[in-house]
Amino acid sequence: MNPKPAPLPRASRAMAATWRLAVLLVVIAGIGLVLAHSLRVYFAQAQELAAVRAEIAAERERIADMEDQLERWDDPEYVRSIARVRLGWVMPGEVGYRVIDAEGNPLEGVTMTQEEPELQGEWYEKMWTSVKLTDSPAEEE
Repeated sequence: MNPKPAPLPRASRAMAATWRLAVLLVVIAGIGLVLAHSLRVYFAQAQELAAVRAEIAAERERIADMEDQLERWDDPEYVRSIARVRLGWVMPGEVGYRVIDAEGNPLEGVTMTQEEPELQGEWYEKMWTSVKLTDSPAEEE
């Protein structure tokens, strides 16, 4: 019969287990580094993809708005209203008016309004104050 090999001393077995553990830890650390890099790239690409999708959605919305504006120009009533506002055109039989300032320049609707002071008191006091304001012309600066 074969004689049994002599058991390894306890220190040798501990040393072999330590080396195996060290190699196992190095392999796990290497796998962790590869996975960490891959996950970092995956999440970076996912964020970039989400940003591009949001940009595409915004562009599609902008295109839809522009197509809507383009379709409005096919409506003759819309063209008339734009011509009336931008060019000051009036329809036959209408009389167009322009308010001009002292130098003869036409005033726009925004410049014609003046700031109203805060009206306080009862309703009749507010009404009388508004009558006085309307009766007195605005002073030029």
